[in-house]
Amino acid sequence: MTMLRFIGIFVLNTIGILVIGCTEPEDPNEPVTAYIPAEISDKVYVTTFPRCNHNDADDLDEFSTKSLVLNFQAETLSENLSGEFHCPSEDLGKVFRATVMPLYKQSGSVVTGKNYFYYTFPPESLLEKTSNIERFYADSSQEMLVIDGMPHQTSPLKIMFMKYDEEGLGNFHNYYRLSTLLDNDFLLQYKIRIMNDAYNQRFNLSGYDTQFAQAFKDIIAADGRILVHPEIIQGFVDNNERVINFFKDHRQIMTKAEFDEINNSKK
Repeated sequence: MTMLRFIGIFVLNTIGILVIGCTEPEDPNEPVTAYIPAEISDKVYVTTFPRCNHNDADDLDEFSTKSLVLNFQAETLSENLSGEFHCPSEDLGKVFRATVMPLYKQSGSVVTGKNYFYYTFPPESLLEKTSNIERFYADSSQEMLVIDGMPHQTSPLKIMFMKYDEEGLGNFHNYYRLSTLLDNDFLLQYKIRIMNDAYNQRFNLSGYDTQFAQAFKDIIAADGRILVHPEIIQGFVDNNERVINFFKDHRQIMTKAEFDEINNSKK
């Protein structure tokens, strides 16, 4: 190595160290606030989560968005009885995303409540129903439950799940995609994962109990007659109420006039 080349490498390395040393690392626990204006009302959903939960916060402290995507550890919203929440880490397994977005008008009319969940499904897709639960055909591989009016339920709930087929149950049967309403005018979409013993032991986890989700999976594999087991579906409802309360703890509701006043004060 020539002396000139050695000096060049030394200078570049020194500059790199100086740049890294001058870069202030972002605090993952720093609160970041998002404002989500409603589409069908005068509400603005204001929610604050640690920076580590935001999928696209970058270096912004406050921002307005049409759709908020949050990162959570796969088990965070899965019957979290301990109430412990940590920054997501790939070291603890898969990271799931939760989305908060405003409800939109459908075909020029405002559709709210549980009707919003099956508005695009034709009547013939309804397979069976009870007083509180409706089961729909979604596509060749999936079905859907729309649940409303169960004990202790404050918000309608939709569950998408993979059907059992001749090939058996795969990894897609280990989690469920759920949708619910926040303050009537906003949609929350999230996933829960079956927290079986193997998963808990692999990542040294405790404080989770998703036996209802495992029982749901077992019924789908056996005969698919899930509507005759409302006690299993109640587990999803109770978990959903805890998730709703978790998001309520991180939010406030303001009017668009109040939101505009905040924006104008920053200009």
